[in-house]
Amino acid sequence: MHSCRTARLHWRCIAPSSSDEASFQQENCARFPRGTTPKRSFFHEDSMKTSSPLSVLALSVAVVFTAQAEDSTTVAGPIFISRLMHEAVTTHPSIAAVEARMQAATSAIGAVRLWEDPQLGLGLTAARRSMRQDDGDIFVGVDQMLPRRGLYNAEKRRATAERQVQQATRQQTAAELGLSVGQAVLELALADELIRLQTENLTWLQTIVKTAEERTKNPGATATESLRLESELAVRTQTLASLKRQRTQFTTSLNLLLGRGADTPWQSLALDSKASELTNATALKTRLERGNPRLAVMRHQIDSAQAEADASREKRKPIISVGVETNTYSGGDFRDAMFAVRITLPWFNRSVYKADIARAESLRDAARSDLAAQQRELYMQLTTLITEAQNNQQAVKAYTAEVLPKTEEAVETIQNAWISSKATLLEVLDARRSLLEARQEQKRALAARHVAAQALIALTGGTSNPQGK
Repeated sequence: MHSCRTARLHWRCIAPSSSDEASFQQENCARFPRGTTPKRSFFHEDSMKTSSPLSVLALSVAVVFTAQAEDSTTVAGPIFISRLMHEAVTTHPSIAAVEARMQAATSAIGAVRLWEDPQLGLGLTAARRSMRQDDGDIFVGVDQMLPRRGLYNAEKRRATAERQVQQATRQQTAAELGLSVGQAVLELALADELIRLQTENLTWLQTIVKTAEERTKNPGATATESLRLESELAVRTQTLASLKRQRTQFTTSLNLLLGRGADTPWQSLALDSKASELTNATALKTRLERGNPRLAVMRHQIDSAQAEADASREKRKPIISVGVETNTYSGGDFRDAMFAVRITLPWFNRSVYKADIARAESLRDAARSDLAAQQRELYMQLTTLITEAQNNQQAVKAYTAEVLPKTEEAVETIQNAWISSKATLLEVLDARRSLLEARQEQKRALAARHVAAQALIALTGGTSNPQGK
């Protein structure tokens, strides 16, 4: 299809408001698609024993808050997305428009006629009475053009091809609309994942602030750590507020796609942790060749152009018509009747017909070349999507199996060392930022994998599987 959308990543950034925020600019960006949902705290059991009761209480609140958030989320899986796609296709005006064109094309098939309308002629003669009595003075004639079956069949095939073009266009419009809905849902789910992640991180910071405040009560302690944490807390608070504003934007866009009120609220969404396995490239290429709606449109356009060329050839053939004329005297006596056969002489316009045929054949050849060019473009899109899906799938596995466990362990170790005054606050914050970014990257890769899957479905003319996730 001409505007098949890929799963490329885009950045939406909010500029930092102070020098302290500059180091967090990347974390203040919602790159489509991105997000994560933390499921554990990173306080080591031994360090918790050495921390204050206030810190333990704050940690408990964070864990409970995260668990409640996870319980109230809806997974944006294939079933959920398919239901929203169906809603969009049912209500969107672009589908109504293409269906109206389908109805018009269907009516056009019935408008192709084999027989032309007969012609009736009437005539009166003005002459001496004796002449009128001898020859008659009322003439009645009827002419009928004989059917041109070759032209009729060509125009019928052209009208049928046009209806098939509209049917394939309807499928293409539905696929593009479904892709837009799928990406919008995943974008919203990513925003919710980021909000939950930032909320949990904000709660963690509040806990550390309490711990730092208690440390300042010790003799010889300074307020540097507390001030540094308060600055970090302000940055994270602004980040969370920005993400919530972005979520409002995403829900508005999705509501408009679905034909709902712009302010219709949405439940919290979560990315599906299970990504479907990729079909091999050869099978996907076969599906694209058979099922891509844009290619179907262009094939039917070729059929229409071929029918137009055939019709141009038929038009250069002579037109034959038959007629009968009667001559009657107004006094009531029949005089005579004449039967006639008429034929056109198209040879005088031979150059005109040749030009019309050449025009139709050139349009047909152009449609074939357009199809070949579109196939190449779609094959490139297919290769790009497969590569993106594979890269993001491997990234999810790497973050889940290696990066996150090691980063979590590093955070726990450095945090315990800080509580024991063996590490600086800056080291704790740097480690926590690394963990936060790793968790974000994991979810971003997962979301990008889902977006690539949705784009592959649209590209190959398939639909989301409603039977499972």
